Amino acid sequence: MSQLHTDLLLALRAAGQFGAAAEDLRTDMRRGRHRELAVPELEKALRDLADESHATRFTTALGTKRWRITALGASALQEEGL
Repeated sequence: MSQLHTDLLLALRAAGQFGAAAEDLRTDMRRGRHRELAVPELEKALRDLADESHATRFTTALGTKRWRITALGASALQEEGL
């Protein structure tokens, strides 16, 4: 798992059950160590996490697309000592 994947999982864990929109995740990542993060790179990283069942995309009752961490993703962070 890359540093970007780990940082995204940490951000999703902090977002809790309500998750976070991709735009908000990009803003958070760019404030931190991923200053040059572009939208395509973020989308690929989120798809990678979804492919590994570490994160999932869902639609809120109001129609907003968001991402949240899964139990497997939380377990992966725990295994890394985070």
